[in-house]
Amino acid sequence: MATKKKINEEKETKEKKKKVNKEKEINKNKEEKEKHKGKELYTSKEVITVMIFSIGIGFLMCFGCVSLLTGKNYLRVTKDLDKVVDTYYAIVDNYYGDLDKDALIDGAVEGMISSVGDTFTSYSNSDDTTSFNETINGSYEGIGCSIATYPEDNKIVVLEVFSGSPAEKAGLKVGDIIIKVDGESYQDKNSNDISSYIKDSGKDKVVLTVERDNMEKDITINLSKVEIPYVTSKVLEKNDQKVGYIGISLFSSTSYKQFKEKLEELEKEKINSLIIDVRDNSGGYLTSVTDICNMFLEKGKVIYQLEDSSGTVKKKDTTKEKRTYEVAVLINGGSASASEILASAIKESYGGLVVGTNSYGKGTVQQTKKLLDGSMIKYTTQKWLTPDGNFINEVGVTPTNEVKLNEEYYSNPTSDNDNQLQEALNLLTK
Repeated sequence: MATKKKINEEKETKEKKKKVNKEKEINKNKEEKEKHKGKELYTSKEVITVMIFSIGIGFLMCFGCVSLLTGKNYLRVTKDLDKVVDTYYAIVDNYYGDLDKDALIDGAVEGMISSVGDTFTSYSNSDDTTSFNETINGSYEGIGCSIATYPEDNKIVVLEVFSGSPAEKAGLKVGDIIIKVDGESYQDKNSNDISSYIKDSGKDKVVLTVERDNMEKDITINLSKVEIPYVTSKVLEKNDQKVGYIGISLFSSTSYKQFKEKLEELEKEKINSLIIDVRDNSGGYLTSVTDICNMFLEKGKVIYQLEDSSGTVKKKDTTKEKRTYEVAVLINGGSASASEILASAIKESYGGLVVGTNSYGKGTVQQTKKLLDGSMIKYTTQKWLTPDGNFINEVGVTPTNEVKLNEEYYSNPTSDNDNQLQEALNLLTK
């Protein structure tokens, strides 16, 4: 009996413990529920499922946003290019001879660009793009001089030494005849060979052997970043008046800064009027010519207008800076694009003079896009109008005073023989 009683007591004790443990578990669950009240609890499997679903939705949304923002359907673009891709691989996989794949791709892009039928929509390979960028950016890594090969005797002569350049600091002079570069003779080569060598050598200095006064001289020149001088200036005097002269050969990214410096120097000389020469200037950056126009026009005056499928927008002067003295712009058939914007703004919004012959007549605006291999395409996106709304494409800016350049100037290019310049002087000092 005692044993049976003991067994029953142990059984009751176990039941009590089991009941207590169950109550503890219930209380613990209640506490957890209170702790996470208002929150959703998921299993690991559920969490992973939600993450995968979210990533998928995110990808689709991002792809959709790109399509909405750009207005492009990339799936459709890929399908449209099937013909080009099929042709490329048909040739690459089956042509019996050697192939230059880069040349094939360049040819395909060039063909596409030429099919647009626009003179100013173009393609440049990577080498041409590098040269273009150096030109339009207004700086390059080099020695800072201009050289040319004289066809009569095939001599390579220094035509210009840029102010403040490494070439000037080293003592290179205009008229020096370059005979050797780093000890190698260049007597049977041309100026482009020297430029290419300096550009591609990877050296930080170069030794030019030049002939000067019938003597040979070695000049060591350090390579550094050189700013191309696209703006020149001088003071001309007539009828007891000082007329400032500024020539702009290209509207590069540095041209505005150079123009501003030259103009301020001229104004310190107390000039009475100004001549801006953009003859044979093919154009350049729209921002550069806009900044220059801002220096002259009154605030609110129209510089030019831009027109595309969405309408016309007037670009107005938003600065307080202005000038009031007389200004004459020299133009000819080689003055294009940004040069024509400057001439028409001075003519129509500033009330200035335009002297010379009709300009080139480029009334469109282009954008550039650099491709993955370093090449570039340039394509027309808008047309521009003069402040008065004139479209000068294939017409040009008409001068206020038409003057054809004398034949004498070509054989002896001096200021006295430059009758277009002389006419501008006469008009400003009469």
